[in-house]
Amino acid sequence: MNAQHKAAASFGDPGVSPMISVIIPAYNAEKYVLQAVRSVIAQNYSPLEILLIDDGSVDRTVALVRTEAPQVTIISQANSGVAAARNTGLRNASGDLICFLDADDGWFPGKLDAQLAYLRRHPEAGVVFHEWYDWRPDAGGEYPELQRPDRSGLTETEARRTGWIYHILLLKGCIIHTSSVMIRREVVAQVGLFRTGLVTGEDYDYWLRVSQTCQIHMLNEIYSFYRNTVPGSLSNTPKRENFEYKVLADALARWGLSSPGGTAVTARQVSGRLAKLAFDFGYSQYRHGSPQLALHAFLQAVRHDPRRWRALAYLLALLVKKWAPRS
Repeated sequence: MNAQHKAAASFGDPGVSPMISVIIPAYNAEKYVLQAVRSVIAQNYSPLEILLIDDGSVDRTVALVRTEAPQVTIISQANSGVAAARNTGLRNASGDLICFLDADDGWFPGKLDAQLAYLRRHPEAGVVFHEWYDWRPDAGGEYPELQRPDRSGLTETEARRTGWIYHILLLKGCIIHTSSVMIRREVVAQVGLFRTGLVTGEDYDYWLRVSQTCQIHMLNEIYSFYRNTVPGSLSNTPKRENFEYKVLADALARWGLSSPGGTAVTARQVSGRLAKLAFDFGYSQYRHGSPQLALHAFLQAVRHDPRRWRALAYLLALLVKKWAPRS
């Protein structure tokens, strides 16, 4: 606790570096985890605390990190999901600033220094995130050589995603990649932990909650990469519940249409977004052979936006199929 108070007290002093904690949730991540960890170590920042939260891995994830990166603190728990793993990290982090990094992602050099410098200059920002590189495999499933895109010539921040951005999150979804975030400890203390009941969308829910407490700023520079379409990853597995729809509906019921900064979206805009989420979920369930879930989702979409003709067409087709006499 004393170390935390010291870090908080010295944060405004450019001659003293605050402790930064990096939380890496990992589940059976032996293929990529060392690249992620090494990208943190390569930041050459001090003082730095790296917490690997082993979420019940049964492969060599823990052994590799313990052998190749002994400076990493490893905390193991029974498999409970990424939200629970991040929460374990938050409970054990001692830094005044906290970052997250998924075990199959990574950082480019300069990330921590850039975000720390920005937060020093902008006390109104409780969170700063940045642009990231969407790293996709080729047709054979192999990732090409990693090359950091050139972003020179752009302004430092993305104005459309900087400030009180709750209203933007309502319409655009989770525009914040969790591996790109640096957040002040006092914001975490105010917002609390990730919701473990959400299989996916826990990050969207968290940043919506954060957006009610402080300004969130976005840097235009690319400081991380996201390894897209990892086979078997959670984001590519069909779910039986529309978690993003649930998160958005919960936020609207709790906070309405307006950001704390005063900017609001319209009910019609939000209805259109809810309709799209419902339709996309319904179409996914339709393709994967879950007609009852698809039927319910298409009905939701039509209720939100009766003009969404594709949802109406699929809904009618499913109803005809359901009630048609069997031969």
